Amino acid sequence: MKILSLSCYILGHITYQNILEKTFEESIPEVEFYSLHLTDYYKQDLLGRFVHLLLRQRFPGSGKADYDFHRLRTEVANSFFARRCLEQAIKKYQPDVLHVHTQGIALLSASLFQKIPSVISIDCTTAPLATTHPSPAHLTYQPILALEKQCFENAAHVVACSDWARKSVIEDYAISPKKVTTIPYGMPLEKFAIIQRPRNFTSNKTRLLFVGNDFTRKGGYDLLTVFLENFVDTCELNIVTNASIDIPDIPSIRVHKGIRPMSPELFQLYQDADIFVMPTHEDVYGVVFIEAMASGLPCVGTTVMAVPELIQNEVNGFAISPKDQKSLSEVLHKLVNSAELRLSMGLAGRKMAKQTFDAKINCRKLVSIFEECLKSENLEK
Repeated sequence: MKILSLSCYILGHITYQNILEKTFEESIPEVEFYSLHLTDYYKQDLLGRFVHLLLRQRFPGSGKADYDFHRLRTEVANSFFARRCLEQAIKKYQPDVLHVHTQGIALLSASLFQKIPSVISIDCTTAPLATTHPSPAHLTYQPILALEKQCFENAAHVVACSDWARKSVIEDYAISPKKVTTIPYGMPLEKFAIIQRPRNFTSNKTRLLFVGNDFTRKGGYDLLTVFLENFVDTCELNIVTNASIDIPDIPSIRVHKGIRPMSPELFQLYQDADIFVMPTHEDVYGVVFIEAMASGLPCVGTTVMAVPELIQNEVNGFAISPKDQKSLSEVLHKLVNSAELRLSMGLAGRKMAKQTFDAKINCRKLVSIFEECLKSENLEK
């Protein structure tokens, strides 16, 4: 079976696609998984690049209000570029099944999905954003919702990484539940096997770890405020981000820039940490929570979107309300003051990772979806 896979290849989706590529190559060799990266194709297509840049231009004075339909134009620009990339690749490769991650780059590919059985994998939909973002977003998002619905209807199957996202596809877009499956993102758990707890350090300070490039949206300043007010003398805080942030120059805080996903440097930071904390304001999923769980770390996150599916409150960590600095301080005190609690929650998280987030198991589930879509296509013929 030949799979042509195209990813938007930004932020956490880079990690997802890289893990897919590696897992198929090493563990599922009977499936020919050919992966496309939009960032590579971008360098080749001058016309597509020009249209892409033109559509993404921001109108003066529009700010973040989306009066200029910037989000719609951005989605259309990305989808236009992705469509051109797919068309060229299909001529050369002739796949049995198309796989596109996510629907944000598939909005203009419905006609392709009618010709080739296609699977769209997603981490969220626009529907919940349209209801929570301020005016005039409820109007400017409507064309995106219509395009997404058309996209889901023409796909052979939709794979959601969370039950939260799956529910939205079914309820907000009227897609049959039989056509939507939850398959969580997987992690190459064998890479985390070397991480052992508890560890011995010369320092008696508890080490907190934050990983997130969008420092503000991920709740980084909430964590920083709480840390400086309550834990600066008893803990150390390691921050992994490429954002430009205002951090006081004190020994107990270290900022790490240029750390790549799944790199030895990142594994070392997970190894050295005692608690993973990312009190995010808005996060549709949070791959870093899975990494922390696989590392045996207790996690502190929030109750937004699908994050509670990763952090079961008081089991493998704590899920608090976003922007709630008082609760953040309270749960961190509980973890900092109890090595036993940290260990028990960390072990619970590692158990969950093995049961739910194993890349080899979850990629096999994805293969089953591919096979079913191809089988249905052949029966129709």
